[in-house]
Amino acid sequence: MKPRLSRFWRNLRHRTRVERDLDEELGAFLDLVTDEKIRAGLNPADARRAALLDLGGVESAKEQVRHVRAGWFVESLVQDLVYAARVLRRTPFFSLTAALSLAIGVGATTAIFTVANGLLLRAAVGVSDPDRLVDIVPSQTGLRPGIVLASYPHYEAIRDRATTLAGTYAYRLELTPLFLKTAGGVEPVFGGAVSLSYFQVLGVPAATGRLFVPADDDVAGGTSAVVLSHLFWTRQFHADPDVVGTTVLLSGRAFTIIGVSAEGFHGTSVTKPDLWIPVAPASPVSATALMIGGRLKPGIARSQASAEIQAIGHSLPADRRSGALPPGAVPGSRDASPSSLRWTVESSSPIPFTLRLLVGGFLALLMGVVSVVLVIACANVSGVLLARAAARRREIAVRRALGAGRRRIVRQLLTETVLLFIIGGAAGLALARLITSLLVSLLPAFPMPIHVSVPLDANVAAFSLALSFVAALLSGLAPARHASKTDVLSALKDDARRPHERLRLRHAFVVAQVAFSIALVVTGGLLVRTVGRASHVDRGFESAGVVTASIDLSLAGYDAAASARFTSTLLERLRAIRGVDVATAANRSPGGPTRVTRGGLRASDTASLDALPVLPNWHVVEPDYFKTLRIPVLQGRDFTPADRESTESVAIVSETTARRVWPGRSAVGQYLVWQPQPGSATVAQPSGSRGFLVVGIVRDLKYRTSIDTTPLDFYVPFQQNPTTSVTILARSADDAQTISHVRALIRSMDPGLPRVTPQLLDTETSGPVETQLRIATAVTASVGLVGLVLAAIGIYGVTAYVVSQRTREIGIRLAMGAHRGTIVGMVLRQGMTLVGIGSIIGLALGLGVGRVLAASPIGAVPLDPAVFAAAAILFAIVGLAACYYPARRAVRVDPISLLRAE
Repeated sequence: MKPRLSRFWRNLRHRTRVERDLDEELGAFLDLVTDEKIRAGLNPADARRAALLDLGGVESAKEQVRHVRAGWFVESLVQDLVYAARVLRRTPFFSLTAALSLAIGVGATTAIFTVANGLLLRAAVGVSDPDRLVDIVPSQTGLRPGIVLASYPHYEAIRDRATTLAGTYAYRLELTPLFLKTAGGVEPVFGGAVSLSYFQVLGVPAATGRLFVPADDDVAGGTSAVVLSHLFWTRQFHADPDVVGTTVLLSGRAFTIIGVSAEGFHGTSVTKPDLWIPVAPASPVSATALMIGGRLKPGIARSQASAEIQAIGHSLPADRRSGALPPGAVPGSRDASPSSLRWTVESSSPIPFTLRLLVGGFLALLMGVVSVVLVIACANVSGVLLARAAARRREIAVRRALGAGRRRIVRQLLTETVLLFIIGGAAGLALARLITSLLVSLLPAFPMPIHVSVPLDANVAAFSLALSFVAALLSGLAPARHASKTDVLSALKDDARRPHERLRLRHAFVVAQVAFSIALVVTGGLLVRTVGRASHVDRGFESAGVVTASIDLSLAGYDAAASARFTSTLLERLRAIRGVDVATAANRSPGGPTRVTRGGLRASDTASLDALPVLPNWHVVEPDYFKTLRIPVLQGRDFTPADRESTESVAIVSETTARRVWPGRSAVGQYLVWQPQPGSATVAQPSGSRGFLVVGIVRDLKYRTSIDTTPLDFYVPFQQNPTTSVTILARSADDAQTISHVRALIRSMDPGLPRVTPQLLDTETSGPVETQLRIATAVTASVGLVGLVLAAIGIYGVTAYVVSQRTREIGIRLAMGAHRGTIVGMVLRQGMTLVGIGSIIGLALGLGVGRVLAASPIGAVPLDPAVFAAAAILFAIVGLAACYYPARRAVRVDPISLLRAE
């Protein structure tokens, strides 16, 4: 091994001397063979020629010798790269155009992979040994399959009994809104509720002070301690280390700052807490809907831990206080039995496993869309490489005549292609950063801070490099093999050009470009039309022209009674502002994610809740709520200011709720009894059984979640059921002015309130499907435009090449009296035939994509005649423009000049 490495280094380091020695050896060998031939009776010239024939050519012999010596491959690769760079430099326009088209394809594909890598493949930033971290996920099986969340008792059981885990932790996925009392007023902050083992299991160090440890007492010390994030510590306390040990007021409660987390750590999910507080096991809120994670012990596989966790989970008792009940399940029913829960251990990622399939499927759709652009770019480059190979027939023939084999020619041409793709891939990697930023900017505003980390790390760089290499091989192999088949004799003799022998493959590339491009345009058109229809979907209310602003008055110390007074005064002042047509308030915005309550409604003459609606959607609203949102009141009346705390409790129900409770009867004038689950009361629902007089029936709202197949809405007056969570709704003709008025009015009424951000209700009510649809539409429309441009370039390129190859034929036709329009028509027919074939294939592909989109949550129309007709007309126009210019340019030249052309 050592002598071979020594020879390898010598051959590379002293290449000139090695080549000189090779020349001397071959010269001596030829002299010996020549002398033998002379002694055999040949004259010196014939003897020399016979010796060369026996050798098979000097250059060929040298090549054979080089192939067997150490380091020949590296030396040959360097030669190929140098020559490839020289060839690309000689044709800068081609190199720049090809590299740019490849950069767009590689950049778009890399950008989607970057997002997928950041959300699904990367563990939390700032933790130690992230590969050993896992998520422990319960899922519902049986009658109501689906993902559920865990509770604190689940976490305790797994923490105490799991032997395959070095440690476990738990955290609430949703952040807790709090307010921080400062010298300047009140600042809204968001807290993450975590178990005391959270930081220790993750291996997160403290920037200053200390973090939670399991030894902290949950009740005596844990619930009064708080850990600040490094970013919040820097922003709010100017990175003052003396803040550790001080006491701060969070939502009116005293907390002691015990430490600051390390810089860069934002938690284990996409949410970004300002601070962390311990989970309170006794709380019915903070100890439910938990995510559980852990760290595998060394040498333990994920499958082993999953089997143990499943065994532990199977023995857990049902917990009515937990969040592990599936949507719609009644406590104590078989739907909530412990055996119906299946526990698995999954790899850790910022996106919880409950959403991973949804996000992964969406990213897979985007990856498929942008990959089509890369395919189109590769087809474009392949077509141009075929044209270049035809133009280099004489060069390739000379190289083959000098002894280069087909494999050597193919390798050289592939090296040129790979170098071109490396340049395009590097540019694409830089472009991916910009595209990724654009994708992140398309995300809507979230009600809590979000941290989406999508860095261009080693995984992304490796993906981009591998993608460029594979695409280069696939794009360059066919042109290289085709070029290596050049007939040496005909190429050297007259450089004969037989375009029909070479254009078949290039025509196939153009057809593929057109087909994929029109499929992209059709897909984009279907999505655009779907977005248009989604914006006009009847959701049971009109959100256009409504400004909304949410306030949590508890953050400023308001109780329910004070909240009712503040809300009433705020609405009086808001209604008096010029331009505001009508205004109201509610406990939340309409039509968004439902917030079901734990309990049931029954008619007053019904003894139990059996077979009656459970978990209704509670709406606590002020008068004019239905007028503001233009929800029709079908029977009875709206709430009035007379419906106050001192009057009879009244309610309004949706038409579906009325039919479920009183089938075949009118609900107006009937009494409803609310029967809550024990311990489930919140400020948004009564704590005990209460009766409500139904005074009206309104139209159903349509929700955007898969759970709410049948909306069961129940409305009660705000003044009778006050809540500190208030959402202001105001309808006006001038949205911008109303937003300014709402912000200023709330600030003037109580400067100590946290800042509010009024926005349009249209924006706020966009659900995850709508968000995904808008992002998919923007991406598909963009890449469809790119595909259209690349297809136009491909059509133009093949048409221009055909015209250049048929120069003599065109000259002869013109000289014999052919009309120039006839020549133009001939060229157009040939080019438009390719466009027509590609369009038919592309429209068929678009129909297939439409059927897939129709079956997805997006719900597109699979066959939209307007979209398909517009795409066909668009490509016909583009094809005509791309074909016409080369044909027109050719027939403008004098026929004599054409006949003299090579």
